Amino acid sequence: EVLCSVIVCHQEVARRRREYWLTRLAPDSGALRQQLVPGAAWVAPGRLMEKRKRQGQSPLMTYVVAGTLFVVALVMYLLRFLTKLHHSDQALMPNAPMPAAPGSQPQSVVLAQAAESRRLDSERNRMQHDPARGLRTAGPFPDLPGSVGTVKFEYVNIEHTPDFDNYPPYHTLAEIVDHWNPDDSDNIPSPFLEELQVFNYSDPYELALAEQYRNAEVPFKIHSIPDVDGATERWTDSYLLREMESSHMHYKVEESKNNHFMYWTQKSSRVKKWTPPTKRLGSMTFKTWLKIARDGDSLGIGAEEKHYYLMTGVEAGRLVARDPNHLGQFVSTDLGMFSTTKKNFFITNVAANKGIQCRFGMKGVIAEAHYDGGRNMVAMLKGAKRYILSPPKDCERLSIIKEKAHPSYRHSTADWSNMDADVRREFSQVSAVDTILRQGEVLYIPSFWFHYIISLDYSSSVTHDQGALRAARGHMTSSCAWAGGQPPNESHGGSESHGGSAVL
Repeated sequence: EVLCSVIVCHQEVARRRREYWLTRLAPDSGALRQQLVPGAAWVAPGRLMEKRKRQGQSPLMTYVVAGTLFVVALVMYLLRFLTKLHHSDQALMPNAPMPAAPGSQPQSVVLAQAAESRRLDSERNRMQHDPARGLRTAGPFPDLPGSVGTVKFEYVNIEHTPDFDNYPPYHTLAEIVDHWNPDDSDNIPSPFLEELQVFNYSDPYELALAEQYRNAEVPFKIHSIPDVDGATERWTDSYLLREMESSHMHYKVEESKNNHFMYWTQKSSRVKKWTPPTKRLGSMTFKTWLKIARDGDSLGIGAEEKHYYLMTGVEAGRLVARDPNHLGQFVSTDLGMFSTTKKNFFITNVAANKGIQCRFGMKGVIAEAHYDGGRNMVAMLKGAKRYILSPPKDCERLSIIKEKAHPSYRHSTADWSNMDADVRREFSQVSAVDTILRQGEVLYIPSFWFHYIISLDYSSSVTHDQGALRAARGHMTSSCAWAGGQPPNESHGGSESHGGSAVL
């Protein structure tokens, strides 16, 4: 229709153009007019011009009208063409979601959708199988800062019939430390073999398997947890700056002359000739600490340079509070799985809930080896940490401080990153397993298991402790950590009520 209109318009313009030049070139020639315009009745040129003047027409107006009609027709044609093209695209993708109007969705929905998208991407990466080697492969994960973002991971396949007598697969502690020195957070072995079992929380079958491992008091990892994924998306630098610098937040920063941080409490007066291994800073803000940590990622930092470790937490009495004036309220709000009054996969004994501990580590920070009496669920929200785990049975070879009065009770005095001959000899007989806990994952550390922790880059993690199982108390011999009697039900000293500086 548009094309026909254009053609008719063009013919009319041509006819009027011929009439115009006819009156100019041959005003008195009726025969010539008949030749140029066949079939047209002859009209005297003067009368024709007078008629057009009476009608208010001119040759210029003719061109303007014709041009306008042409432009309108062309625009109509283009609009119709684009409309048909859009409908054809929708027909090819009948289930394609329409974009929401800006601001039409609550922030919580946007964050949940982003977390779900990230979970699906992670799951697609995680489920790449290598049948020839019996492994699952994943990564690299460029969303992780530093060298860990370039690492490829290999995961052992899920054991559908758990053999807890031979799990986890151990190496000697000396072999693990020699293979990858703890002070070297840049040269990460790639591919990195994950020998712990790793389960999908969102898969009912895999969740049931994870419960078996939890009840058997052996370590494992789990991923695709909605609360963790949501907090991972939410805990941006700007979000943490706002929450951590609020008047309702309390935290502390420790400074070490190198990258090693030994736990200690205020019991120093009971031990002679003892000096604190780290310095507590009362004036450093979270903003200042964050800049130092980010600079460590971008510029690098040596093991012998000063390092800073930031700690905070939420006590058990505040976990389910809805009063925004309570300290650390945003932590318990963002991690409802750790701050509920109802039993769930992570909290099997609500009455033993000891709270949530938050640890912000910069690149290279090492938390010296120690054990906790409680069962720990460690959720990695940003970055990645390396955990070297050893079972309770090997405690006598780990140089553990046994005196309860010592400020660093339950911790190892051995320097794992610089083993001397005696330490190496002992570590060659210690069973251990190595793992990297990436953001979005949760690691279960059973009661009394030793763990040595290295922050591979800027990282934020939260730990939930719910006390020890009675059955777990028989895992260590009395000569290792206490002198006779029942083993103590010690939790990590990170609770603010203990005045400690936990290093989880």
